Amino acid sequence: MSVKLLKSNEIGLTDKVQIEEAGLRTIKKSGNYEWWYFDSKYSDGSSLVIIFYTKPVTSFKSKFEPFVSLNYINPNGKEIRVEVKSKDYYFSKERCDIKIGDCYVKGDLNKYEVYFKNEEVECKIYLNASVPAWRPDSGHICFDEKDYFCWLPSVPEGIVEGKLQLKDEVINLLGTGYHDHNWGNKLMILLMNDWYWGRAKINDYVVVSSYIYAKKKDKYKPIPIFMLAKNGEILTKDAAKYLTYEEKDHERDSYTKRFVAKTLVYDYDDGNIHYRITYKKGDENIERQVMRDIVGMPLACMFYILGFRGSYHRMGGKVILEKIENDIIVERLESKAMWEQMCFKPDRIKAK
Repeated sequence: MSVKLLKSNEIGLTDKVQIEEAGLRTIKKSGNYEWWYFDSKYSDGSSLVIIFYTKPVTSFKSKFEPFVSLNYINPNGKEIRVEVKSKDYYFSKERCDIKIGDCYVKGDLNKYEVYFKNEEVECKIYLNASVPAWRPDSGHICFDEKDYFCWLPSVPEGIVEGKLQLKDEVINLLGTGYHDHNWGNKLMILLMNDWYWGRAKINDYVVVSSYIYAKKKDKYKPIPIFMLAKNGEILTKDAAKYLTYEEKDHERDSYTKRFVAKTLVYDYDDGNIHYRITYKKGDENIERQVMRDIVGMPLACMFYILGFRGSYHRMGGKVILEKIENDIIVERLESKAMWEQMCFKPDRIKAK
């Protein structure tokens, strides 16, 4: 089997996301990993990311090593990064119902309650979906015969409210958020070369976009993922069939030493609707990491010897939406946006 995104009916799923898909999908086995990711942006300019993991994504161990991470960036750009590890945990298979130490998340694809607590930070947020749960086909990307990576945007976009307590300071939170659920049976570093991923809210529109490249052995085969919604209604269908994609204006980043595209273009045209989404990078580098930052120096050295060159880059800029009819732009909107580049191997663009 070549690298491919499986159709829902190929693995017994319906087109509509079911609540059990939000629950635990993996077992305790070497190579398996799973996480539940929540990010949100607030009216004061701050942002928050909370992620629940069954174990570190670089772990080769079969047992669960659960932890929760929280990353808060205040309106002035100051970052707080903390985590909780615990042997006291619970993962439901029936729905999203997770507990790791005092931290928990529970939800039903429409409403979620997320709670984090350690010695420094206490936070509770509520996420209410304004775009229904969605996945690209089945959400299962297969590599070779048995290896896979799965992606489920349980809440492509929603309203978030809550409170964050930092020592004696209480911060009220109100903004928009996103939640996805990911799992697989083989480390991503062994399956993929790199990806770009982003999401944005542009007036009444919401876009979720990604372009994943398989490893060099698989000829960097791309897996396009694209969803566009307006006023809560999903407009797009089959990205693999109707989407064209382009990366432009590459520059080498001073910290990661990676080539980063300053412009990404997703052009969707299915004959009925035609939209073009363009991400344009500004000067803002929200987060940059290399392998030693992510896994520590000893493991980074081992990965380097094996040929891996891991890096992560979250960047800011603007996203432009253009609606096109008869080759004429009839609507043009733009908004601030954040997106990311994740790389595992040497730069792909050198192989072009």
